[in-house]
Amino acid sequence: MSPAERVAWAKGAWPGLLAAFGLFLLSRAYPGVYHDGRLYVAAALAKLDPSGVGKDLMFVHDGQFGFSLYTPLLARLIDLLGLNGGAMAIVALTLALWFTAAAWMVERLLADRPPAVRWAALVFVAALPPLYGPLNAIGYAEPYATPRGLAEAAGLAGMAAYLSGRRILSLAACAVGMLFHPIMGLCSAAAIGLALCLEDRRWLWAALAGMALVTVAGLLRLPLADRVVTLMDPAWRAIVEKRSPIVFPSEWPIETWSLMALHVCGLAAGAALLRGAPQRLALGALAAGLFGVAVSAVLGDGVSLLLFLQLQTWRMLQPMAVLAVACLAVLAAELPGRGPLGLWGLTLFGVAWMFRNVGHLALVLAPAGLLCALWGERIKFSRPKYMAGAAIGVLAAATIACGALRVIDLSGFLATVPRTWPFSLGFVWASDLPGLAVALVVGGLLASGWKAPPQAVRIAGAIGIGVLALALWDDRSPFVRQRDQGQDPTLTAMTASRSGEVLWLPGDVEPWVLMGRPSWSSRVQSAGVVFSRPLSLEMKDRAARLRTLGLVKDDWMSPPWRWTAPPPRPRLAAVRALCGEPDAPAWIVWARWTDEALEPGLEARDWRPRTPFAQPTLGGWLTADRYAVIPCAGG
Repeated sequence: MSPAERVAWAKGAWPGLLAAFGLFLLSRAYPGVYHDGRLYVAAALAKLDPSGVGKDLMFVHDGQFGFSLYTPLLARLIDLLGLNGGAMAIVALTLALWFTAAAWMVERLLADRPPAVRWAALVFVAALPPLYGPLNAIGYAEPYATPRGLAEAAGLAGMAAYLSGRRILSLAACAVGMLFHPIMGLCSAAAIGLALCLEDRRWLWAALAGMALVTVAGLLRLPLADRVVTLMDPAWRAIVEKRSPIVFPSEWPIETWSLMALHVCGLAAGAALLRGAPQRLALGALAAGLFGVAVSAVLGDGVSLLLFLQLQTWRMLQPMAVLAVACLAVLAAELPGRGPLGLWGLTLFGVAWMFRNVGHLALVLAPAGLLCALWGERIKFSRPKYMAGAAIGVLAAATIACGALRVIDLSGFLATVPRTWPFSLGFVWASDLPGLAVALVVGGLLASGWKAPPQAVRIAGAIGIGVLALALWDDRSPFVRQRDQGQDPTLTAMTASRSGEVLWLPGDVEPWVLMGRPSWSSRVQSAGVVFSRPLSLEMKDRAARLRTLGLVKDDWMSPPWRWTAPPPRPRLAAVRALCGEPDAPAWIVWARWTDEALEPGLEARDWRPRTPFAQPTLGGWLTADRYAVIPCAGG
């Protein structure tokens, strides 16, 4: 490489991309087999071991995993690299593809903007909280072993292709995403499709014709399409409402609607500043998100049509959320130049972002910010400097208040973390402190007139962030790190005398991962209740029996993202009653989170994991350095 080439390379875009990717990885530290990743890892293990994990009720009554290429892909990776290597590899690959597609999309979306604005938009997408939809249960670019990220990456690539004028390629990319996650692939396709309708009404007629064909297929009771006219019966719906309230907009709290208003108004304000294909895509994503929520509310929640409950069309909020965050860079760069009211619009959006989870605050501030952004140059003030100064003062005061509250909350939480979990980057980023701080700094630089730092500073900063991301990305607790290695030989040998299901209290992936056994009942196991009526009824029955016997609390069938109370100490009478049932588990494994002795008649044996277990629960942390392994049925 010649000296001239080295200078050109150093001045290129790579430091900015590396810094943004480093922030992206820091904000999405790897937690191990966690969240919905537990389901797909278990599905892969079931495919590899049909006579073991494959006998779990979740796969016997499978209603979702057969529609994705993700499960066989993950199963192949686990077969080649082991559970730990396979799960980590697919998450790393997913995040790399997602970021690459996002960078391409932002480059095309803001092609007529300065490089600083494009870089800031990518940083906002990488660092700001990615949550969208109901109950803070789901976000884009999640660091979990799920197909959502791959489908989202394909959708972002599709949007970039559309912005490049490649319409057929854009829809083909979304179709590839549907092979991994049909619902999430549909989301970006809907945004692109509505953008195409704004270009040419023939696309609209084609879409309406497609919807008519699906309706006719449903009326003819063709496979899958018959769900268009099939109602979810009340007994099934009651179970789904308790276990998966995200499916029903009537169950969403005010904070969900506030977050949605923030994304809607932010994208609408951004669309007003865009032109051509970027504007059409922004409007298409906006319309798709609102349409998806309306369909979920009316046809799913209101009418109880099975197909629309299972499609969860509210997920069309995802492309809208990504574009809304990217458009914040445009707002930060251009609104301050639109007079005091424009600056007030930026301030209101900033405050709404900081306090988006506080009741209906963002529901009020975001529309006000949109109005200010749209009217910024139309209203004149006699003392514009005072109005601008007031906006800056409000933003500064909100920043101080938000920072203080979040520091107090984070400090209080970290003070309760047990010594068995020395540090978690995920907890820090979940506080929103790092992401909001990065956004405020970058947004402030844009608003005040961007001045690129010296070349050496850019390179050093990018390398520093990259090294930090690589060092901290693996954020698993010691127990999860050990658990993800796969089956435990000691526990497997201890339970070899009895084959069959395992009731693990508190239940998670341990029966599948540590023992290669089906789970008898767990909170995560019931995640697919909306896709399978038999699974719903069986999970409800087993949870009811466990509650009646006092082996679990009333929250056993609650959503998995909610912290629950520790499971009670097993009583001999309750265990004997459960083990006398025809479908009883072979073993009961209970985390000894209390030193209270178990009754001798339980014949419990002690199993000690190589690292102590730790899990946040209601009222504190559940920790255990040993488990009671109780024989139940079989043998």
